[in-house]
Amino acid sequence: MRKKLFIVGLLFVSINIYGQDKNLSLNDLVRLALERNPKIKSMTHIVDAQKYRIAPEGALPDPVLSFSVKNMGLDRWTVGQEVMSGVGVSVSQMVPFPGKLKLKSEMATQKALQTEEGLRAAKLAVVREVKELYARLFYYRKARELLINKKDILENALKTAEAKYAVGQGVQPDIFKAQVEISGIEEMVLTMDGMAQSAKAGLNSALDFPPENPLVMPEEIPLSSLAVDLKQIQAAASKNSPLLRNAALMIEGSNLEVAMAKKEFYPNFMIQAGKDFKGVLPDMYEVMIGVEIPLFYRQKQAGLLEESVARLSSSKEDLSSMKNDLNAMLSENFLMAKTSENLIKLYKEKIIPQTTLALESSMANYQVNKVDFLMLLSDINALFSTQMEYFKNLTNLWAAAAKIEELTSLELIKPANESGQGENHEKNME
Repeated sequence: MRKKLFIVGLLFVSINIYGQDKNLSLNDLVRLALERNPKIKSMTHIVDAQKYRIAPEGALPDPVLSFSVKNMGLDRWTVGQEVMSGVGVSVSQMVPFPGKLKLKSEMATQKALQTEEGLRAAKLAVVREVKELYARLFYYRKARELLINKKDILENALKTAEAKYAVGQGVQPDIFKAQVEISGIEEMVLTMDGMAQSAKAGLNSALDFPPENPLVMPEEIPLSSLAVDLKQIQAAASKNSPLLRNAALMIEGSNLEVAMAKKEFYPNFMIQAGKDFKGVLPDMYEVMIGVEIPLFYRQKQAGLLEESVARLSSSKEDLSSMKNDLNAMLSENFLMAKTSENLIKLYKEKIIPQTTLALESSMANYQVNKVDFLMLLSDINALFSTQMEYFKNLTNLWAAAAKIEELTSLELIKPANESGQGENHEKNME
């Protein structure tokens, strides 16, 4: 009775997890993520904000309008009676040394370009995350199907063991072993369902949906081998990687900061014009030009120049470091993809057919008492393990390809109707 209730509960959980999913493709998920992901939205606003900053950085400082009253003494009003008395109004304007405003505008433009690269990097990272989670969901679905298939095989073996035991040709421990294996599978199915639910929650988070939102029933990604070699990947990364482009833009920005620091050794100017109203006496006009004197340049401007030069050197080293790190990540993921690709071929063409034949032979020989139950159980487990490894390597390949896409901006994982690959690995495994 308890076992029946357990199985009913298992089916209920499975229906809740797999039976209510929407029919969304991987392309749909990527599109929704790019439209809805909060991080992408935030970065988009930052890009807009940085662009709005370009024009103000290149504009003159605000002028200053001043009012003044000059009166001889405090005991009486002397405007119109004394030459030095009057009511004045003046306008003053700070004018930076020629070239400073242009440099400030260029520096703001560089920062805007850097934030755009940051946005592009964020989009690529979100797409990679969605594809990785999708691949994990596919693996959990296939693992669950394989577990159910293994359970069916074990149940047939259990029936055979019970029939043999009933006629005195088998032993009771074989029945117990089969029952233990079946119970273990039921436990593993629940574990796979929980892991699938966790992956779906991750996908919902990337798409800004509630964690419990039913999402997708993953299908196989039409990619079983990389169509590019390591040199092509490295060349694409050198040209299109947002990490490298952002590091290069930082060098350009640092060069502008050095140029700006050098300009700070030159003075700014203050231009002022005004008029004093003197009543019946002639009005007085005033024009003044002031010059900032960088008197403390050793403590101020020289230090700022040294700082900007140090930042430039740091930016250059960051670019070199980024190139090394990027090449290392590309090599690692390319090797992972190629290893998985070779293992996929090996499992598909040799190991799985061999273990399938071995199991068929064991099933036939167990029925006529030529092999014992432990041998049959070993062959069942061997087939299940090799099938699991096949799909594990498929998902590893897709995950490595998704990471390469993020680093290079290449599109390696395409929808089935665009990839031109008609080979269906699921059918070969069933």
